[in-house]
Amino acid sequence: MLRTTVAPELRDWVANRLINAHIRILKPMVAGTLLNAAIIIAALIGEVDSLELALFAGSGCAAALHRLWLAEGIARGRRQKRPRKIMLAFQLNSWWLGATLGSGLALWMPSVSPGAQLLLTVCGVTQIASAAYTVRTLPRSAMVYVASQALGLAIGLAREGTPAALGAIAVLLVASALLVRMAFAACDLFVSRILSDRELSASARTVTLLLNEYEESSSDCLFELDANDRLTRVSPRFAAIAAEPSAALEHRAFVTLFASGAGRDRLSEALAQRRSLRDVAVTLEGTVGNEPRWWSISGRPCYPQDEETVAFRGIVSDITSQRLAESRAQWMAHFDALTGLPNRACFDQQLDQILADRSDDDHVALLLIDLDQFKHVNDVHGHPLGDALLRHQAQRLTACVHDSGLGGAAPLVARLGGDEFAVVVTGASACDHAVRLAEYLTVTFADPVAIEGHELVSTASIGLSLAPFHTEQKPQLQSYADIALHAAKGAGRATWEMFEAGMDEALHERHALARDLRHAIARGELRLFLQPLVEVVSEEMTGYEALLRWQHPQRGLVPPDLFIPVAEETGLIVPIGEWVIRSAFAEAASWSRPDTIAINLSPVQIGNANLLPVIVNALAETGLDPSRVEFEITEGVLLHNSEANIGVLNRLHLLGVKIALDDFGTGYASLNYLLTFPFDKIKIDRRFVSELATREESRAIVGAVINLANQLGMCTLAEGVEEPAQLNTLKEHGCRMVQGWLFGKALPSEEYHPRRHPLPVAEMPVRLPRSRRVRRSQTYSGRVGVRNA
Repeated sequence: MLRTTVAPELRDWVANRLINAHIRILKPMVAGTLLNAAIIIAALIGEVDSLELALFAGSGCAAALHRLWLAEGIARGRRQKRPRKIMLAFQLNSWWLGATLGSGLALWMPSVSPGAQLLLTVCGVTQIASAAYTVRTLPRSAMVYVASQALGLAIGLAREGTPAALGAIAVLLVASALLVRMAFAACDLFVSRILSDRELSASARTVTLLLNEYEESSSDCLFELDANDRLTRVSPRFAAIAAEPSAALEHRAFVTLFASGAGRDRLSEALAQRRSLRDVAVTLEGTVGNEPRWWSISGRPCYPQDEETVAFRGIVSDITSQRLAESRAQWMAHFDALTGLPNRACFDQQLDQILADRSDDDHVALLLIDLDQFKHVNDVHGHPLGDALLRHQAQRLTACVHDSGLGGAAPLVARLGGDEFAVVVTGASACDHAVRLAEYLTVTFADPVAIEGHELVSTASIGLSLAPFHTEQKPQLQSYADIALHAAKGAGRATWEMFEAGMDEALHERHALARDLRHAIARGELRLFLQPLVEVVSEEMTGYEALLRWQHPQRGLVPPDLFIPVAEETGLIVPIGEWVIRSAFAEAASWSRPDTIAINLSPVQIGNANLLPVIVNALAETGLDPSRVEFEITEGVLLHNSEANIGVLNRLHLLGVKIALDDFGTGYASLNYLLTFPFDKIKIDRRFVSELATREESRAIVGAVINLANQLGMCTLAEGVEEPAQLNTLKEHGCRMVQGWLFGKALPSEEYHPRRHPLPVAEMPVRLPRSRRVRRSQTYSGRVGVRNA
C-alpha cells in the first residue's frame, strides 16, 4: 500500500499520471516480453508439444496486443476519465500475461533438457525482475505480474524435487517479495514527487505575482533633510530599513544614524558644503541580528533653503548583502572554505612575513603534514564523508597545536590543499618544540575517529625543515620539508622525518629512475624472466611464473623492488604491465607443450579501464588458450575499490583465465577474501614455508590453509620452497604445487626455452622439445625473483 496521502480531489489526477508513466515504457516492455517468449519457443521446439507451444504463443501475443490496445485508447483520450477502471484492466492484463508465462514454466520445467531448464529459469527470472521496473507505477499490476510468474517458476522447480531446486524456490520467493516491495516504494516516491512538483508550481506562480508587484515599486527609498540636516517626512519604508520607528527618526540629525568612519565624514562634509554626493557607503550605528548594516547614499541640495522647506533630498540603498558578499569573498581568498584555516596564499604571505621579521635568536620550523589513507576514504565512502574527515582532522590538528604548549608566537596552522596541512613554529626553541609536536601529532592521528557512523583511520606523515639551520629562503624551506615528507611516506607512513642532506639526492635519484623507466620499453630494456611451477606428487613442471627485470644500460640489472614502486606511483605500471602481458602470452604461445603462464597484476592495473581490452587483444594476437593463463593478485586489489575490482575479476573469469590469490595469509582479512571471489588457486606466502622446519605454528597454518583450499576446491601453491624437507612437509599436508629455488631460479625466458633468434611479441617462434622432468637445484643462496606487481 502507498504511504503517501493523496487528497480525494487529486486521486484521479494522480492515477492518470501513474498510468501515463507506465504507458511511456509500455512498448519496450511488450517487446521484451514477446522476445523472451520467442526465445523460449525457439529453444523448446522439438522438446515440447507443438500445440502447447502454439497455445503459449497465441495467449502471450493476445495479452500483449490487449495491453497495447488499452494504451492506445488512453493515448487517444477514450478512457482518460476512468482511471480506476483502467488500472483494473491493467491488473487483469498483468494476470493474463503473467499466467501465460508462468504456466509454461510450471508445465515444461521437469520435462525438458537441462539446458532448456536453465533457459526457462533465466527467462523467468528476467521477466520477474523486469516487472519491478516496467510496471512500477502500477504496483498492484506489478504484484500480480510478479506473483503469477514466480508461482509458475516455483511450481516448475518444485516438480524437480531436488534440494537445490527447493533452495532456489526459497530464494525466488524472497526475491519476488522484495521486488514487489520495491515496486510499491518506487510508486510511492513517484507520487510524492509529482505532488511536490504540483505544489512547487503553485508556489512559483504565487512568487511570480509577488515579484511582478515588487518590480513596480523601487527597491530604494527616499529621504529628505531640512536646513539643519535633520530628517523630515520620514516614510514607513525608510523607517523599516532603518529598523526604527518613524516617530523616533523624525527631526533626527541624519549623520547620527551612522557609525564613525570615512563614509560618515564624506557625508558630513557634503551636507555642510551643500554639495551633491553619489554612492557614499556608510555603516549604520548598531546592528540587526548581530550583523552590521551598510547603506549607499546619493543626493543633492534643494533651493531655496529655509526652515520650512526641504534643503536636501536623496536616495538610500541597503547594500548590506553586497558588503557581506564582498567580505566573504575577501575571506575566501585567504582562508579555506572547508576547514576555516588559512589557505596556501595566506600561508605563503604569512611565512614570508615570519621569515622577514625573524631575529638572529629566533628559529622557524616548518611542518608539512599529509593525511594517510585519505584517498581510500574518498574512494570507498565518497566525497561528503571525505570532507567531514578533513574538517575533523583540521580541528584535531589545531587542538594538538594549541594543547602542545609551544613557546614563542602563536603557531601558524594552514591547509595547503587536498589532504595536506602545514604548521609553522617560531621562537628560540622552535626546533625542540617542532619535534615534540611532530611526535604528538603522529601518536594522536594514529587513533581512529568516528564520523557519521564510520570508524575511520587517517594517520599523519610529517616532513620537518628548519630555518636558518637548513636554509633561510622560503622556497628551499618548503622544498626541504616536502622532501622530508616524501621520506616519511617512504618509511611506511604514520611517522615524521626531519630533512637531511642526503634526502634530496635520494629524491632526485628516484625522479631520475622514473625518467629512465619511461623509456625502458621503447629501448628494449625490460626482460621477461621465468620461474618453474611444479606439481608436487610427480615433481613435473606444469608452468611458469612470469617475472620482470630491468636491464639498465648504466645501472645494470635494477632490482624490481626499486623500480616497481616507482612505476606504480607514476602510473607507468600500466604500460609496463601491458608489455608484460603481451610478452608473456607470446612466450607461452611459442612453447611446444601447453604449460601455464602466471602473471602478476597490481591494483593499479586492475583499476585501469584498458586492462580487459589489452588481455583480449593479446589472446587474439598470440592464439594462446585462455585456460593456460593465470593472473595473480594480492589483497590490495580487494581492499581498495573492491566492488569494481571484483567486477573486473569476474569478467576475466568469463574469458576463461584463472585467478590466484597471492601471498595468502599475510593480510588481516585473508579468509574473508575467499568468500568474496571464487579463486582458482591460493599461493601460500614464502614466510610460512621458510619456517616450516623451525616453527610449529607455521606448520599448523600451512596445513590449515591447504586443508581449507582443498575443501573449497582450490589449488594450493607454496612459494619459496628451497629445501627437500620443506617439500616433504608440504607433500604430507596435501599441497598440490610448489615454486622455489629447489626446482629452479628465476632465469631469462630463453634459458628455459632456448631459441635461435630473439622472439618479437608479434612473431611465433621455432618450438624446441624439452624434458618435462625438473631437476632440483643443488645450490641456492636467496631469492632472486621479485614479482612485477
